[in-house]
Amino acid sequence: MVWDLPTRLFHWSFGLSIAGAYISGERGALGVHEIFSLLALGLIVFRLIWGVIGYETARFSHFLVSPARVLAYLRAVLARTSLPHNGHNPLGGLAVVALLSVMGAMAITGLWTGDDILYEAPLPLLGVAPELAAPMGAWHQDIHKLVVPLIALHVLAIVAHRLWLREKLVSRMIGGGEAAQKPTRRQTLLGLALLVFCVGASLSLAWVTPNFI
Repeated sequence: MVWDLPTRLFHWSFGLSIAGAYISGERGALGVHEIFSLLALGLIVFRLIWGVIGYETARFSHFLVSPARVLAYLRAVLARTSLPHNGHNPLGGLAVVALLSVMGAMAITGLWTGDDILYEAPLPLLGVAPELAAPMGAWHQDIHKLVVPLIALHVLAIVAHRLWLREKLVSRMIGGGEAAQKPTRRQTLLGLALLVFCVGASLSLAWVTPNFI
């Protein structure tokens, strides 16, 4: 099993951005909430691109498989006969899609969501479809209800892999794991440059808002 460095940096940064956005949002610190949310948006854009052009195990084509293969893997997990995958397993692939979809929807709707008192979102300030502020704000609140259950499922899956299947997913997501064909230096540098560009471009939207800190 191996995950390349850009994917690992995405993973931990994405977790940080979700935690930061959730906690700051719950506490009403909307300026800080915006920073973490824009970080998440930039990371999502990176992951979508990297899922097409990145290292083999990071590509969607590598871990998004047919329903039949997902069911076969689930049966193997229940029987404790599944083998470690070189990257995300079929259920892990579905989790990636679910998290990217939900958090992507949260980040996009948040670009229009303000409180009409102290905080205004970036896109209405730029004059981009300000009439969408109200419906986007409502969707943002509705989608918010899915975040904690998804995170809980993610943590539960990690625990299950460790206790049931004896797979150390966390350590592999830190160290990268072992594989016959590891990412080349050029692939790694490309991924890191793309990661920095996407995050930087997304965070630059914070300068549009009057009190982004």
